[in-house]
Amino acid sequence: MDSAGRRFTLLGLVVLSFIGGLVLRGPAAVVGLAILAIAGLLWWQAATRASDEELARERRVLGERLDSVRQDRLQVERLLDALPTSVLLFDADGVAYANPAATEQFQMPDPLGLSPLRALGVTSLAEAVAETKATGDDVTVTATRDGRELLARAATTGGDDTALIVTDLTHLRRVEEMRRDFVANASHELKTPVTGIWALADSLELALDQDPERARAMVSRIQLEAMRLSQLVRDLLDLARLEESADGRGRERIDLVDLCRRQIDRLSSIAEGRDVHLSLEADGDASVIGIRDDLTVIVGNLLQNAIQYNESQGTVVISVARDGPAATITVRDTGIGIPEADQERIFERFYRVDKARSRAAGGTGLGLSLIRHAVERHGGEITVQSVLGEGSEFTLTLPVDGQASD
Repeated sequence: MDSAGRRFTLLGLVVLSFIGGLVLRGPAAVVGLAILAIAGLLWWQAATRASDEELARERRVLGERLDSVRQDRLQVERLLDALPTSVLLFDADGVAYANPAATEQFQMPDPLGLSPLRALGVTSLAEAVAETKATGDDVTVTATRDGRELLARAATTGGDDTALIVTDLTHLRRVEEMRRDFVANASHELKTPVTGIWALADSLELALDQDPERARAMVSRIQLEAMRLSQLVRDLLDLARLEESADGRGRERIDLVDLCRRQIDRLSSIAEGRDVHLSLEADGDASVIGIRDDLTVIVGNLLQNAIQYNESQGTVVISVARDGPAATITVRDTGIGIPEADQERIFERFYRVDKARSRAAGGTGLGLSLIRHAVERHGGEITVQSVLGEGSEFTLTLPVDGQASD
């Protein structure tokens, strides 16, 4: 029972006593007053107990509601903390909340209480917060900070606080540019063999009766273009597969020495045709937990590139070794080498150092990009060292326990 209730109860006892004194006189009055006092006291105690129980029940309900609100707030904060987008909340004193993405993007180790301008460092963003505070309307602005393009939206939260959500468009612009380049490059790469097959088929129809020798040469060229088209389609399908997250399915223990030996056997005829010698160096056991198709793509493409861009009477050596928790595969060749300026870009899709020579060698421009994705799916790393005119060395490092980097 609260203080007002107790005050009302005591007032009731006084009133009852006063009424009893008016009705009863003498000894009877004393007895009557005593009875009234006892009855009133019993009534007051019962009311107090009932009121205390109700108060305790209300306290329990209120406590449960507070716990629920606290849990809801923690869940919201965890969600905001996990967002890659910057989220800030401003009250009358300045920054009331900033998620980790915002503290990193705006370089604020201790953001609480900072004014919008001090926290954001960009006048247009601070003005957006101020305008929303003054008008209550949502405000959207674009800005540039440290060379990065930002899109920000300020909105009220229903009270006196203002939320600001900032999206970094730089990465999105880069992804969109890469998508356009990929579509353009893929279309061009597909168009080249298709156009060649079409033109050769038209010429073949005319040459079948008049020039059988020329017709046979055209058939060989059609077969070559068809193989090139087929390889490009396989590479595109492999790229789509490798860009998916590795969920652990299809992983097994793989003997890297055996896998490399199988790829050498598969490519030996191509190497002999180009007068390139292949050899394998293995140092003990080097098995890893991985996806066989991915590792086959890695080793196969590394060897194929080393053969294609080698010199006559050149060599390709593939070494396999175990180094503690990691296994390494190194492919060394005595080929044409890669210019230093191009070494950072060779793992990009369709990037070619020498476009004319790459197409003449039958390359699709996707081999090293496939390797990069396959390596990333296994939580590994690939590096390259190359000297123009002397050769290249690619080193692949894989965790033996098969931990993927999704």
